[in-house]
Amino acid sequence: MTFAALALGQRLGAGGAAAGVAAGAWSVAVARNRGISLTHSFAVADWLLLGVIVAVSGGARSSLLFAVPFLVLAQLLPSERAEWPFLVAPVLVLTIVVAIADPTLGGNRAEGLAKVFALTAAGIIAVYEIKRPRARGAARRGSRRASRAVSVDSTTGFYTQARLHDLVALRMNEARDAHQPLSVICVEMDHFADMRDFLGAAGAEAVVQSVARRLQRLLAADDLAFRVAPDTFVLALTGRTLPQAQTLANTLCHDVGAHLIGRHRQTLSAGAASFPTTRSLQDLLVEAHDAIRHAPPVPAHVGGAVRRRSPRLAAAQ
Repeated sequence: MTFAALALGQRLGAGGAAAGVAAGAWSVAVARNRGISLTHSFAVADWLLLGVIVAVSGGARSSLLFAVPFLVLAQLLPSERAEWPFLVAPVLVLTIVVAIADPTLGGNRAEGLAKVFALTAAGIIAVYEIKRPRARGAARRGSRRASRAVSVDSTTGFYTQARLHDLVALRMNEARDAHQPLSVICVEMDHFADMRDFLGAAGAEAVVQSVARRLQRLLAADDLAFRVAPDTFVLALTGRTLPQAQTLANTLCHDVGAHLIGRHRQTLSAGAASFPTTRSLQDLLVEAHDAIRHAPPVPAHVGGAVRRRSPRLAAAQ
């Protein structure tokens, strides 16, 4: 403002702007000692000084009046939105000071007032436009982080239980519209608590990760996998009938049980249910889980789902 006033030949305006520089330095010293306690007082002083500068530089006709949106920017950009009304309201102080020096506000009071408030509105709009990309970007980043933290299991990369109902319900609706079956498999890792006691939390998660990789290899691209509990997975299979899902469940159990994972043998138990034979999502999940208890055990020599054995005994065998 000081340099602009000097360039326009407004020495009195330049003097007022220099006083504003001094006030700014003073406000920094006060802020260091008293924090934000006098923020609004200095904001009013800013508008008062700008009003004096404009008044002594030609009133409402002065080119320095176009500093109004820049002062709005300077005050609102670093401030919380709740503070904005208190920082913009003192524009009335500027208007009163200019009106005292130039009662006609450039020849027409209505036009003069409209000019002041239009410049103020321009500053507010500019602040909104500047802040909007930042807010959207921060919201997207925060949303992605939150979504990943809540929706994806860090060990397996599968969806968590938080996404189970909405995603499976969506697949059920798609299957209904396309007149296709949809099957759900519930997979449990046998004796998980014993394994975690034996291997520790990190060792148990390493086994879970290996099991998840083997499950993922046997799934189709449009199948969904969820880890709904530390030892339980739910698989949603689009276009698979119940017999096909049961066959895949047996294959999963055989594939995992037939290989040592970290020098231990982990066995699985699995059950399946199918839509539209079972129409309710809740019933579908319950039926798949209950089917585990009725699944016939597979002999240990083919690596099937053998229950009532601890992983230590399985590893020893």
